[in-house]
Amino acid sequence: MTSKAYVFIDGLEDKPIPCGVTLVDEDTKIGRFRYGKRYLNRLDAFPLDPIHLPLSDREYSTPFNKGVFGTLSDAGADSWGEKVILSLHSTTPKNRLEFLLAGSGMGVGALVFSLSSASSKPKYSKNTLGDIPMLLRAKDAILADKEVPDEAKKAFEFGASMGGARPKTIIQEGDVSYLAKFNRPDDLYNVVNVENATMRMLGELPCNVANTKVIHTPSGDVLLVERFDIYKGKPHSHFLSANSIFSMNKVSNASMCTEYTYGYLAEFIMKYVSEPADAYDLYYRMVFNVLMGNTDDHSRNHAMLYNFTHGHWRLSPAYDVLPINHSRQHGIGIGDDGRVGSLENLISQSKRFGLKPFKARRMVDEVKELVSEWAIYFRNHKVGEGDITRLKHVIPLF
Repeated sequence: MTSKAYVFIDGLEDKPIPCGVTLVDEDTKIGRFRYGKRYLNRLDAFPLDPIHLPLSDREYSTPFNKGVFGTLSDAGADSWGEKVILSLHSTTPKNRLEFLLAGSGMGVGALVFSLSSASSKPKYSKNTLGDIPMLLRAKDAILADKEVPDEAKKAFEFGASMGGARPKTIIQEGDVSYLAKFNRPDDLYNVVNVENATMRMLGELPCNVANTKVIHTPSGDVLLVERFDIYKGKPHSHFLSANSIFSMNKVSNASMCTEYTYGYLAEFIMKYVSEPADAYDLYYRMVFNVLMGNTDDHSRNHAMLYNFTHGHWRLSPAYDVLPINHSRQHGIGIGDDGRVGSLENLISQSKRFGLKPFKARRMVDEVKELVSEWAIYFRNHKVGEGDITRLKHVIPLF
């Protein structure tokens, strides 16, 4: 069982450069990480996580995620990606570190992993728009646990850490990389069309939202989400999820009002991000998620980016936004009343975003006005009448 791996950063140079080493004690589930001296001496060195892994020559340890630091786990496979890895590899990974190594280069951001301290091979997707029919067939086979040709399996090994359990891969179109997302047979509605409409609707607000478009084919619809961490097939930013910023194995009701919250992320922005106004962007997103019933706003669906060219942190563009249900129980805390999606709770901690309550109320009213037109907006983005009827039972009424 593997207990040690070397961490590389792809994008700072033509080839991935070594950054540090991580070790996991399988008995205690404690992980350790140390930056390499050569990396620390680089003028462009940056912390992989400014809270839990600041730049230093000390050794860091964590009990989080069975010993794998969150920022490393961000670059690994999610539930769909692990399903693909298990389909691709005859030897099943035995721990989190082996999953990281098996999926190295598949995930979001710039980190890749290797058993060697000398080199790590990045992986670039060769999928194109012309491969969509093959990808749709392979997606159905993987979901049904049917036999899938090796070529088709490998087409899905890219982009395996954004979007949770949804089938997806990377498609290259010229210099632009897209995360291609597919519908599932058990979806309540056409998720591809609805997610595209929801993302475009959020973009009407003062929010930075990932670019999306839908490809319609006789075999099914495909949502293309432009990768905001890659250009010309090369990473240009390091990705740090909210899950890594929180780094909490157990979430209590109390933490849903304090640390495991949108407000805590806003405070991270105020301290580490180059543009404090990103906290306002985050507030708009929180309000939109509550009013649209996007209760799947969990900690992996928010992130920060460290841009190599500009050398600073920013809130990432919004991604994975769509109506889920009207339970009003959200993935992370909203305010004083924890994760409850209510108008009062939205205002309760507005000061953590640098907002006075009257300003926050204006922003809530602005989002309410937009969301009230959701059905019209969705029709304009080719969401069918049947799906709109179903969504009326999903989107909460305020």
